[in-house]
Amino acid sequence: MKTILVPTDFSDTSINAAKYACGLAKQVGAKEIVLYNAFLTPLSTTMDPSVPGLSIVDFETLESASLEGLHFVKQQLTKEFGDIGIEIEVLAKHGYLADSINAVCDVVNADVIVMGITGGGILTEKVFGSNTTILARSAKVPVIIVPSESCYKHVSKLLLVSDYIEIEEFVPFIPIKRVLDETNAQLMILHVAPSTHHSLYEGAYECFAFKELFAGYNPEFHFIVNPNFAEAINDFALANKADITIVIPKKHSFLESIFKKSHTKDLAFHSNIPLMAVHEQ
Repeated sequence: MKTILVPTDFSDTSINAAKYACGLAKQVGAKEIVLYNAFLTPLSTTMDPSVPGLSIVDFETLESASLEGLHFVKQQLTKEFGDIGIEIEVLAKHGYLADSINAVCDVVNADVIVMGITGGGILTEKVFGSNTTILARSAKVPVIIVPSESCYKHVSKLLLVSDYIEIEEFVPFIPIKRVLDETNAQLMILHVAPSTHHSLYEGAYECFAFKELFAGYNPEFHFIVNPNFAEAINDFALANKADITIVIPKKHSFLESIFKKSHTKDLAFHSNIPLMAVHEQ
């Protein structure tokens, strides 16, 4: 992780994620943190000759305000963490965050995205989601989702959650190995089954496949029967002192996504520890 990209909207949650990024950067020896704000053009209530009752705030004013906010966050981080040997850069761009994130990743050569999330109520969680969960599905690099109450602590245990489906094809083992190497963390692999009928996986082919993919990393295998996915993961992570939970978002079609329950979104809104979304290969 040489470059960590931290999208921010200047909320307490996003600033907390930036603080988490500083701790992570120090542990893995990152060279740069990029604070990024995607700003939009709002409508004001002053009069515009062509559109009665509306006018558009000029671009330069918006960009200036965005950069001012980014520099304020940078100053907060510098004040709290001091000189940790990591460059903190700022970037402000006009547009929607979800639409621009991959282009920005290319521009700054980001290795990982770190951003915050807060539960927004049933409407936000089940219908609209959030920028964070949208990015977890669409970003080309891993996304670490930091709960609003989570503070950084040294990463020593990673919990990989798997549905045990087509492991060789869909498990992105290369970026996961990279995180293991950079943190020197222990790997735990967890399968959550909705009932005892689906829980008899120990010693099966899936475990063998994971052992082959992560040869030399000595993963531990665990199995839980619980129909409540988020509850099962949170309880296990807490009991086993996991520092980051890794999930692999599934890429459903638009129509499928309407009817399929997103475990990644569900867990993101209810996780007690940071969640890392790593995409299928």
